[in-house]
Amino acid sequence: MGTITKQYTLEGLCCGNCAAKIKKDVSLLNGVRSADVNTDTALLSLEIDSGWNPDVLSGEITRIAAAHDEDIIVKEALA
Repeated sequence: MGTITKQYTLEGLCCGNCAAKIKKDVSLLNGVRSADVNTDTALLSLEIDSGWNPDVLSGEITRIAAAHDEDIIVKEALA
């Protein structure tokens, strides 16, 4: 199975602490090969298995982000 890169904006991300927690928790999702959060741009970059359903992935990221800060809005970044 190949991998793909996906990016999401984390609107409302306000601190490095939340970014680190989100990165850690997203990294633990089955099928996520790597995760990074740029705190300057509030951009979450992922390398994931190509079999991930985008809607499921977005829902998981939203759930994780809300667990750390309910004001964060997750949106798929445009390429």
